[in-house]
Amino acid sequence: MQTEKGCNSFMTTNDNTDMVNFEFSVGMEIPYEIRFLGLALECMTEFFVGAGCVSKESKELRLALEETLAFLIRSYPGSESWERIRMEFQLQTDSIAEISITNAGPPVHLDRIPKHNPENPEDSDGLWYFLASKVVDELSFKNQGKNGWLVIIRKSLSEVLFENRTPANDSGDISAPKRSFTTRLAVPDDAAALVDLTYDTYRYSYPSDDFYHVSKLRQALENREIISIVVESEGALVGNSSLAFFPETPRCGYSGSLMVKRSFRQSRAILYLLKEVKKYISNSSEEIDLYYATTVTTHTGSQKAGVKTGFSPLALLFSICTEVDLRGMKVSSNDRITFLLCVCFTSSPKMPVVYLPERHHAVMSGLLAQAGYNSILSCEEVAPVDAHSGLAVTEDDGESCAYIELSRLGLDFVERIQKRIFGLKAKGMQAVIVLIPAWRPIPPALDQEMARLNAFFGGIKPVSAEECYLVYCTLSRTVDFDKIRIVDPLAENLKEHCRILYQEVLVEDPE
Repeated sequence: MQTEKGCNSFMTTNDNTDMVNFEFSVGMEIPYEIRFLGLALECMTEFFVGAGCVSKESKELRLALEETLAFLIRSYPGSESWERIRMEFQLQTDSIAEISITNAGPPVHLDRIPKHNPENPEDSDGLWYFLASKVVDELSFKNQGKNGWLVIIRKSLSEVLFENRTPANDSGDISAPKRSFTTRLAVPDDAAALVDLTYDTYRYSYPSDDFYHVSKLRQALENREIISIVVESEGALVGNSSLAFFPETPRCGYSGSLMVKRSFRQSRAILYLLKEVKKYISNSSEEIDLYYATTVTTHTGSQKAGVKTGFSPLALLFSICTEVDLRGMKVSSNDRITFLLCVCFTSSPKMPVVYLPERHHAVMSGLLAQAGYNSILSCEEVAPVDAHSGLAVTEDDGESCAYIELSRLGLDFVERIQKRIFGLKAKGMQAVIVLIPAWRPIPPALDQEMARLNAFFGGIKPVSAEECYLVYCTLSRTVDFDKIRIVDPLAENLKEHCRILYQEVLVEDPE
């Protein structure tokens, strides 16, 4: 909603607390002008009250926000009219109130802020920091490099009066025993209902464009390019899980995200879906060796669903897509989502040897065994013989990411990858995934060559029972590994392994 020219606000409530860790989230943006400070404070105070903060704590949060905002705005040198300072307030499930402020102003040096002496009231140096930090539990400043500074204000609340309410258009008691569910495969005539369900679940953030066009989806269902398993209640389609197939990878299918109508999310509908997905995959055609899924790491719900259907993690795809809010809409944030790539084989992998640099053997051996591999890990190196490399590039303009897949490594493979990465980043790609064949010996010093391109190892991506790729990631933005939430302990080890590799790349090229 618009609050005043140049000021925007947004609001979210959490209708699935298993997926995120807050009950209420709201925010706004204002220009770097002190005249908007009062408006921001009035709006945010109303948000504090709406979230259920008691009067005293609401006033203390307002004071901390006022002093901090005034300091940030006054410190900003000659802002442009389009520049904004963004505030977000969250009421977290552990009764913590948090205000985060995204600031593109000059660096904040806490050691240079004068220490205010309360016994000398005429001395105003450092007064703002003294007042703000005194009334809250935490006031911290996080340097995000090229993404500016993130200011965090946190306060533990003694009493929380906020209560989530079921939307008025939800249909009664979702746990009522009278509700029954049936599952079946979708037919082309279900296309319109599936489009409606996609909007209800993801708004306009679902990665497959087919699910927003009835004609495209109908044709994909007719051609069996997409197979949708749906769950119905009283004749209405309330849930869906789709499997997609692509000609470039004929031996593997893609398991898409679950969709469940909002008013059924706490019902047994999702359990019916998971059971049918697992059953369908286990009885899959002999032409399909495996299915893969990409689960988000901003919460653990989809990872837990993957475990229930037999999927095992093998790689992390860092910063691969734009962050979405709880309604599924894009948000104006610099944060991007990291996916955990998981696989489920319908027949045992047939790779006697998997080739990858020795440094990654320890972390990958358990993951590969868990996924069904009975392979020897080898670090054998063989220099390319062919003069020229063969590669294919896939671009996703909507998510600002791209894949470079090497089918043949020639003497020029590093140079060709470098040129492609440079061109893709010039076009605005925020993440580029490089795929190197792992079914044949690797080129000498592969990790070092990839590090020269600011790329670091992320895991393994199978495309058939006999072929898999090494995954390397090169990014335009920084990654906050602490925000990546992982359920599987072996995948958590991979995350920590990648954290070290990523930090080494940053040291090599701090810019």
